[in-house]
Amino acid sequence: MSDFAEFKVDLQVRLPPELPLVILHHLRFDRNALRQFCLVSRQLRSLSQPFIFEHISVGTQATRQIKSRSPCSSLYETRCESPHIVTHIRHVDIVSPRLGPTWIARESTLPLLLTLLADAEIVRTFRLRCSSESWGDLPLELQHSIQLLLKSPSLRNLDFSGVVRLTTDIFKYCRSGECFGTIESFTSLDMHVVDVVAWMIATPSFRTLRDLRIAVTHDEVNALQNLLRHVSGTLESLSLQLIIWYWPKGAPTCSISLPSLRSLRLSVGITKPCCDDDDIFHWAICFLLEQHRYKALQHLTLDLRFDDASDPHAHKWSELDSALSDFMFSALKTLVVTLFPMYPEAEPVARLVGDELPRLLPWTRLVRRPTSQRHLVDNSNPPKQVTNKIGRIMLHKGDLTTPVILADNFSILLGHIEVTVPWVEDGSDYQIVLFGDSGNFSPLFTISGP
Repeated sequence: MSDFAEFKVDLQVRLPPELPLVILHHLRFDRNALRQFCLVSRQLRSLSQPFIFEHISVGTQATRQIKSRSPCSSLYETRCESPHIVTHIRHVDIVSPRLGPTWIARESTLPLLLTLLADAEIVRTFRLRCSSESWGDLPLELQHSIQLLLKSPSLRNLDFSGVVRLTTDIFKYCRSGECFGTIESFTSLDMHVVDVVAWMIATPSFRTLRDLRIAVTHDEVNALQNLLRHVSGTLESLSLQLIIWYWPKGAPTCSISLPSLRSLRLSVGITKPCCDDDDIFHWAICFLLEQHRYKALQHLTLDLRFDDASDPHAHKWSELDSALSDFMFSALKTLVVTLFPMYPEAEPVARLVGDELPRLLPWTRLVRRPTSQRHLVDNSNPPKQVTNKIGRIMLHKGDLTTPVILADNFSILLGHIEVTVPWVEDGSDYQIVLFGDSGNFSPLFTISGP
């Protein structure tokens, strides 16, 4: 009998030990599949934890039932039961919804959780994405915990999109001699940046900045120039959002050369110029001409937002076309020009420019492509743990560093929702994920660039 038992053991299928890790790597963005994987065995649950807790997003609506636990409090309780979970967290998002009262002021466990992460010194990405709050509106306990987290030497990526006003108080513990991290990526959109830019210049942590996404007005161009000069040797990717409808006469241009720049995105609003000097094209053209001399730029995107129904031919298209000529940008591999109206009355203008763009910019040899594709997202089978029935759909690529929100604050119980997916670069796989208040529960499909 013992011989037979030994014979049975020899016939057992032995899987390669690295196979579960390969499976987990492919399932890392499918939260529901990861949860199911954890139920197979205790060993697989242990292997799955680094993937489950690698990226956490904390945010909820105020319509949640009073007795139900928030995702933040649930995560904090899980950490109290299993302290080692904190060591798996690398990316942290704090998301405040655009509709309804803010939940941040009432979330008592959020400062505790962030303080634990600050003590662990393992977080690489921190995003604070608010819709209406300024830094001064946040509770003092939360301010203190965020300040401690920003001091972490492991921090590499910062994103403060949507914060109405961000003061240097947020960097209280990150002064020149006390900031230990080396920031590689910084995003600051929809906010005033002068004070923060001055702090960045005075802080050694930003001397090797590689990726910068920032919004500026004409009053902030001087501060922007100083920052670009500070990081000109290392900056590889730059996205500038010009949040002003016209460029006043006498406003400064940005005459900084960036020899390492590989990717540039300029987002400008197109409106009727009062005179030749206040056309925002003038600023964009001057900036482009500064970059061509090193011939290192490989990817260029121009987002042209039409703010009124003025005549599009009043702008300096020929100068822009000269700035985009092949001779100046010999290393350019991709050029994308997107056109979109800010208001319904601007739709005919955007459509007209779209039809005439090959004539307006003949040097670029633009090929018109569909700018978006419509998808019907089926959300008829949400998990039972979703409590507030409010969902969000995000388009992401790779490690979730630059997600795009396609739909927000809709009812999951609708059963389906139609979303418009923007054009993506050739050969890159993206994924659309439906999020509820308990995390994402289904990767729906994958789309590829044309």
